[in-house]
Amino acid sequence: MRIADLSPHQRPRERLMAGLGGELGDAELLALLWGSGTRGLSAIDLAQGLLAQHGGLPGLLGLGPAEWSALPGLGPAKAGQLWAAAELARRVFRGPVRPRLHTPQAAGAYLLERCRGWTEERFGLLALNARGLLLADRLLSQGTALGTLVSPREFFREALRFGAVSAIAFHNHPSGEVQPSGEDRRLTKRLREAGEMLGVPLSDHLIIGAEGFHSFRTAEGWGG
Repeated sequence: MRIADLSPHQRPRERLMAGLGGELGDAELLALLWGSGTRGLSAIDLAQGLLAQHGGLPGLLGLGPAEWSALPGLGPAKAGQLWAAAELARRVFRGPVRPRLHTPQAAGAYLLERCRGWTEERFGLLALNARGLLLADRLLSQGTALGTLVSPREFFREALRFGAVSAIAFHNHPSGEVQPSGEDRRLTKRLREAGEMLGVPLSDHLIIGAEGFHSFRTAEGWGG
């Protein structure tokens, strides 16, 4: 039976709009996302079959974009919408993941993965809370392979915008080397001084290379 042949109080969309979404079954909710059925099968029929085939919602959440596109009655646009909805559901289920970057080693490992494959020099900010958990990861400047520049004012404006208690500066060296330049040292000094004035200390400045990183905190023995 087509959904259009159901009485209004039985149709999933009408029930949802009446505030009865919590009473809809998984197949009915999936049918609303699906939109329409195929010849001889309603969207609810298709949804029921897929739920049975894949072991319920957890199985469907594990499908990739290509697998969604291969399902009957779905074009690329609708398959993309369904996969996006599944990805949102996975993110809600996982909850926010905030890495703890309270040591140079933890921050360096995070940034080595973050900066992998970068061919231009980029400068960014890691805003941290009182426990060293990441509040925000923001790129502030992107230059050529020869260098980039950011001001302490811009850096701490972003840090304060996210309520940071401390901040880590980072940039990559496209050459792969991590030895700090004179400009790197001067900028680090300005950032530390500005952070002390604003009450948001610079926890570290990390230079990321091809296989490793340089921590100003470690190299210069910053305390605190």
